[in-house]
Amino acid sequence: MDDHRDEATEWLTREDRVGREDRLARLQWVASLMPQVDYLTFPGGILSKYHFDEMRYCFVYGQYLAVILLGLAYIERIIAASFYGAGRNDLERASISALLRDAAASGMITPEEFEHIDHARGLRNSFTHFRRPSHEENIEYRAVTENEYPYELIERDARHTMETAFKIVARNAA
Repeated sequence: MDDHRDEATEWLTREDRVGREDRLARLQWVASLMPQVDYLTFPGGILSKYHFDEMRYCFVYGQYLAVILLGLAYIERIIAASFYGAGRNDLERASISALLRDAAASGMITPEEFEHIDHARGLRNSFTHFRRPSHEENIEYRAVTENEYPYELIERDARHTMETAFKIVARNAA
């Protein structure tokens, strides 16, 4: 048992030594996105808050795929809860696409917000659903055509998702 503790301690020490400055820079960036308010509200209940908190934590630790998945889950939950709170029970199990269409049509989100969220939705889909190697949304295809490393693209996609989620947070800030 002590061998595993020693290995774990060494792993964490090495991780802290190598990644601390990068995590600190990401944490500062996340802090710069946070609305400067007294409190935040989370339509959709405690799970909305958990999605939001874990998305931020994952970003700081460089878990970019998790950021994209959690960020869009947060956004979807907020929009669905807002509709439900307004009496729109017909959208309880609606897809994110349907929610976005109705949110834009009703004025709940601006056309610019629609574009940002829809882009984040496309990013999420490209990472959760199989794409053939030559598909333009496939990460390897994007890396070749955009002349970037896949991890850099995923980080950029995570940043877009974070910025989009924080815009939704700001709407519910007081």
